[in-house]
Amino acid sequence: MTDQAFERTKVGVLGGGSWGTALAIHCARLGHDTVMWARGSDTVDAVNRLHENTVYLPGYPCPPSLRASSDLAAVITSSELLLMVVPTQYIVATLGGAAQLLRPHQVMLSCSKGISLASLETVEELLEGLVPPQFRSRLAYLSGPSFAAEVAAGQPTAVTVAAKDDQLAARVQALLSNPRFRCYRSTDVVGVEIAGALKNVLAIACGISDGLGFGHNARAALITRGLYEITKLAVARGANPLTMSGLAGMGDLVLTCTGDLSRNRSVGLRLGRGERLQDIQASMGGAVAEGVPTAVAIRTMSRTLGVECPIMEGIHRVIHEGANAQVVVTEVMSRELKPEVAPDIIKGVIVNGSSTNLLEVLAAAGSPQTPAVAEAPPLPALEMTALKEAAATAIGSTSSILVEAGGRGERRAEAAMRTATVAVVAAGAGAVLGAAVVVLVSRCRGSKG
Repeated sequence: MTDQAFERTKVGVLGGGSWGTALAIHCARLGHDTVMWARGSDTVDAVNRLHENTVYLPGYPCPPSLRASSDLAAVITSSELLLMVVPTQYIVATLGGAAQLLRPHQVMLSCSKGISLASLETVEELLEGLVPPQFRSRLAYLSGPSFAAEVAAGQPTAVTVAAKDDQLAARVQALLSNPRFRCYRSTDVVGVEIAGALKNVLAIACGISDGLGFGHNARAALITRGLYEITKLAVARGANPLTMSGLAGMGDLVLTCTGDLSRNRSVGLRLGRGERLQDIQASMGGAVAEGVPTAVAIRTMSRTLGVECPIMEGIHRVIHEGANAQVVVTEVMSRELKPEVAPDIIKGVIVNGSSTNLLEVLAAAGSPQTPAVAEAPPLPALEMTALKEAAATAIGSTSSILVEAGGRGERRAEAAMRTATVAVVAAGAGAVLGAAVVVLVSRCRGSKG
């Protein structure tokens, strides 16, 4: 039975793998006029003749209205909404010159997760370099916990649609949502992209841990500390740390690191049991585990940014350097003891009257879309010694902290509010309810701007 969408449009899905097929099935069920581009003639023939992608998503019937085509140009020019579902490492080769066929009225929604091994660019950066300049404002990005098989089966799923233009995100959100597939929206494109890419590497790590026979304690530690590393990298790239505690961050991370349907976790599981990476990849029938190439990109990115990521570094050594996983685990666990959160991470300072309620503090920070910790102007009224003392206390406390300060820097209140969400990093960015928040109490609240 076809679901009723508020608005029907022409949808072109670029990519005939399991995820592309699942999204094409979903769009066709919504009543959209949907065509899926696939490179392989076997896939195209199976979808059109058998109404099933017997190559990449066997056992999940496609609506009869869903069509498949190997003519990329025809699919692009005939669609209003384009879903890019090509593996990250092949986006440039696939879209290439065809990007010039895009028209200003169209929208492209990227559903791919990863970082280019060649350029260290996110999918956003790759697409902005490919599409015509006037089309960049028509780009949106989908991420979140969403196994292809469960979406194809119509099981309840929630995802995030991100775009720099909130109105564009809202339009895509409306086009794709129904009672079984709920879309939230965000303007933190950088955060959504980084979270979606880096979680795949951590999923391989969790698979390796499970394959070695480690228990739930080890998996929980990997997810928590891995998320901390992802958050540090994301913030260094300009993301909002709150995004890491949402669907694109923690949500997708938990799913990919624990679910049996995760390709990346499955690769790690087999590595942990002693199989060679080359043999594992050869047995996957063309399916791609994005975490394998992304592990290389993350190591290069972390070194370039100067961000310490021992877990990500260790994963790279196991996957690509043949390091013994047991030895790497011992080395990571034997590093110098340190605070759970580095003091220099806690830089969220907010002017919010005398309020110490965490929810009020976060609400006062405004829309969680301002990415720049580094871009925020300094607060000269807050003495450095006071900030250090507050940070030290914050590390060991789950309550809000009040730091009294003069009024010279309080005209910077708005910028301070915007950076306040960085304090969420104090609990690995997955802990809105446990975060320690440093509050700068304004004495001249009414005098600003």
